[in-house]
Amino acid sequence: MIVLTETDVRGLLSVEDSFACIEDAWRRYGAERAVTSMPAMSVMVVPGEAPTPWGIKGAVLPSLGLAGVFFGAQFGSYTFAVCDCRTGVILGLVEQSWLTKRRTAVTAAITAKHLAPPGASVAAVIGAGRIGAEAVRMLDHAFDLAAIRIASRTLDGAEAACAALEGEVAAPLIAATVADAVTGADIVVTLTLASAPVIGPGMLGDGAVLCSMGGVHEVEFGVLAETDRVIVDELDYALLRGDFAAWIARGEITQEALKARIDADMGAVAGGFTPGRTGARERILAVIQGMAVCDLAQAAMVLERAREAGVGSEVSLEAQRTAPAGEDHALTARLVAEGLSRRGKAH
Repeated sequence: MIVLTETDVRGLLSVEDSFACIEDAWRRYGAERAVTSMPAMSVMVVPGEAPTPWGIKGAVLPSLGLAGVFFGAQFGSYTFAVCDCRTGVILGLVEQSWLTKRRTAVTAAITAKHLAPPGASVAAVIGAGRIGAEAVRMLDHAFDLAAIRIASRTLDGAEAACAALEGEVAAPLIAATVADAVTGADIVVTLTLASAPVIGPGMLGDGAVLCSMGGVHEVEFGVLAETDRVIVDELDYALLRGDFAAWIARGEITQEALKARIDADMGAVAGGFTPGRTGARERILAVIQGMAVCDLAQAAMVLERAREAGVGSEVSLEAQRTAPAGEDHALTARLVAEGLSRRGKAH
């Protein structure tokens, strides 16, 4: 087993690598479908004066022979364990905190590539934190943009973000209020920890794509009525947090009605099974909350690069038992799968 630190990881994964492996993961998701754990995310809250939420997400890519588990405490460390999907043997442990920022930013850019109107030239990034800054870099990589507008809680914060990114991107950077950033933008990405929605009815122009990614209530429910198409990455996880969860909790829509409103997921779109955009003037809402299958793809690529470069620390682990073969393995696997299927239907 190889153990990789964040310092190792940063030197092993290029921007092109991230785009290639995440796009490929979404295509495989479109073809294979069952690529996430059930449920998509398990949550554990450690009680205390400031309760600590832990998240655990699993993913599998059978066509690559890989499975993995993402785990960590919010605002703490994240780790990804990459395993052989049949034996469960751990192939590597990868420090995930920086990779999560990269994955989030790249998924924003790939979503925009599939859903933005033809000739998109102006992007708005709402949220000037580290993930927002990475999203600016990735959008600049994916598009030839005339401008990227950055909005934050304050105009001073947006100006500071623009100054920090100066020289890193080709597109001109413009600090703006949220309203000014969104007006006329072809691509809008929200990556905030806002305590109240930042996008309301009447703000999106014809043909705009809005990528809601912050994990909190960022978009007012009234925006849904103005959108022509709704796309998600993975529905179960999108129902757990972010705008969908907020709308349901507030009684603005039922889960069943919301599911009926969704046109496609990014696996189907990236795989070419379902169109993302069907008209140049369509307004599209994409709720992208992050899939562990994309984390698995990145972590697996990093491990491959580490083996080639001789980077990382080697640790020996022994399997608890030899994987069963033939019918014994098939029977055990079938019983577990049937049990999980029954549990999913019950919920």
